[in-house]
Amino acid sequence: MQHPSLTKGLLKTFFALLLLPSSAFSGENASGEITVPEIVVTATKTEETPFSLPVSIETVSSSDIEREVAESSSELIEKVPGVSIEGSGMWEAAPVIRGFSGTRTLVLIDGDRENNLWAGRDPLTPFIGAADIERIEILKGPSSVLYGSDALGGVINFITKKPDFALNDDWSFAPEASGTYSSVDEGWQGNVALGGGGNGFDFRIDASSRDHGDYTDGNGNKIANSQFEAMSLGAQGRYMIDDQHEVSLSYRHTGIDDKGVPQKNNAPWSHFTKFDTDTWKAAYTARQLGAIEELLLKGWLVDQERVYDCRINSSTQPMYTLKNNRIDTGAKGASLQLTFAPTRQNTLVTGLDYVHENAESAEKQIKKKTSNGKTAKEITFPPVSDAHRDHIGFFAQDKHVFHNGSVLMGGLRYDYFSADAEDALFRTVVYEPDGQTVKKVVEEVNVFKEKSDQALTASLGYAHPLNKTVNLTANIATGFRSPDMFERFSTRGGSYIILGDPDLDAEYSWNIDSGIKIKSETLTGSFSIFYSWVENYIDLKSNPDVTFNGMETKTYVNVPEAEVYGFDGGVTWRPAEHLSLFGNIASVIGKNTTDGQRLNTIPPLNGLVGFRWEDSINSTSNWWIELNSEIFDNQENPAPNEKATPGYAVFNIRSGIRFNRNIALSVAVDNIFDRAYRSHLNYADFLYEPGINLKTSLKVTL
Repeated sequence: MQHPSLTKGLLKTFFALLLLPSSAFSGENASGEITVPEIVVTATKTEETPFSLPVSIETVSSSDIEREVAESSSELIEKVPGVSIEGSGMWEAAPVIRGFSGTRTLVLIDGDRENNLWAGRDPLTPFIGAADIERIEILKGPSSVLYGSDALGGVINFITKKPDFALNDDWSFAPEASGTYSSVDEGWQGNVALGGGGNGFDFRIDASSRDHGDYTDGNGNKIANSQFEAMSLGAQGRYMIDDQHEVSLSYRHTGIDDKGVPQKNNAPWSHFTKFDTDTWKAAYTARQLGAIEELLLKGWLVDQERVYDCRINSSTQPMYTLKNNRIDTGAKGASLQLTFAPTRQNTLVTGLDYVHENAESAEKQIKKKTSNGKTAKEITFPPVSDAHRDHIGFFAQDKHVFHNGSVLMGGLRYDYFSADAEDALFRTVVYEPDGQTVKKVVEEVNVFKEKSDQALTASLGYAHPLNKTVNLTANIATGFRSPDMFERFSTRGGSYIILGDPDLDAEYSWNIDSGIKIKSETLTGSFSIFYSWVENYIDLKSNPDVTFNGMETKTYVNVPEAEVYGFDGGVTWRPAEHLSLFGNIASVIGKNTTDGQRLNTIPPLNGLVGFRWEDSINSTSNWWIELNSEIFDNQENPAPNEKATPGYAVFNIRSGIRFNRNIALSVAVDNIFDRAYRSHLNYADFLYEPGINLKTSLKVTL
């Protein structure tokens, strides 16, 4: 295991080089040209140049995705400065932006709120594959003005591939296929897609399948229940009525047949046997309607069903538990967005959103004796009773560009939430030694009630150009997060009971962000410092004096005040024609200011440093090679219920060849020295991360 003093020394060594940073993913393309991505849409909900915006935004380009050879979407973003991944194993993943975890970070797909449903508390579960992602935009810092709840820490927007044939006079088609193999879990992925169209219409259909076994950690041990198997189908179409009007429809089905959830050695099996998601979308776009520059009307529907099954052996008694639960969730959403451009220097975006969420669930636990397999106890309850939540929001954001190139951007939003759930019956049946005769029945009801939240949020940002290559930025904003249905209405059982609290108050934050952005032919970068003051921060606390159905309890509570602060950024420098040097760094501290204790799921000081060489073979082919190292400091001052973790450094190598612009072969080796290490943000503190992993990918487009 990497020694903490070594990783701290490595971090200090390259920290001095990152005074004007940006992500290694900030936009160096496959040809070796260093540029900031030309257009982003997440920061303002309109197409903008990110260099001029007074917000911190990173992108993962299609070239970055091709080089990474990722097994899941979480791998594509975890090297972005200020972004970390918490979870258990390779498939249960949730993003953390600047220390804000859980549903404090909003994950979007094509700008829509699909993944932050209650059953999507791990929103980076592979509902879409890397082969279907065109690029990723990551907006760091509170974004409640544009996106409402869950954007307290920021927004991650996965933008999928779209057909672009409608303007062609003749019909044309573009098939593509790709395949990926990974050695650490003997996993493979396959994807095929067909796009085409012409004369005002275009379409894209795609299908993928994947199968991954248990992965091997750096100690050479197989991690039980870390497997994954899934398939997906997608179809989308667009019809351009004329130059001003178009409509689009899409459908996607993801069927996860086996998603392992690693436990300690006391779990022979632990996995989701079903995790299906169906998403329908429809959109209408109109442009140049008099004073209205653009009108965008969207509607979507998500239906999700998951089934979890496990056996857990008791470590204290000669018993084991068979557990099965089912959770069904759904959501319907609609939005209207209007863009006005009264002058060349002014853009106003305004609109409204509506989302209805619902959830229902049931769980059964059968506790059996190890000696004879007879039933000792049965427990039934709904982890979340039949619950629903309605949300409506109104927003407006204005951007003004001054004659000297400086940008002033301000916004305002109002949100209203209403949530309710049925009371939860927690029922325990105790059996006689014969395992069939009922000895007693104990029932207890967790009583819920309707609760509503409302919030007004605002933001004001300013970007000032020092010259053509350097921008200074400053942003102040408020943010909020309404408690999700799990926090309000859960009655979840195991060795203890987690009780939701319908009386929880919404989290509300005050935030300051200041930074610098650089863009030149040889250097591109950005660096930000930030501070967030959070009122009514929601945390999970033990209740030593409260029992439910005879078991100890934990309850979600509001912490009166918390603060989160730190810095992040990176730099990419091109000292020679074919050579690029890059690095990034991120640090965040989160504290409960009431008692001074640290907050949960705060990543340690971390960074990345590396170089890339890219060259041409001929006029239509090129190759590249890259070496990078991810470095994490020790987390020696964790939250009260967390364990300290040592630091580590992991080295990775990437290489690839693109032939004739139609065939790309990529090879990557992660953790090339086969280090055994643990992530501080892993749910399972016993779990070691994957060992050396050889990944290959072949992509063919016609």
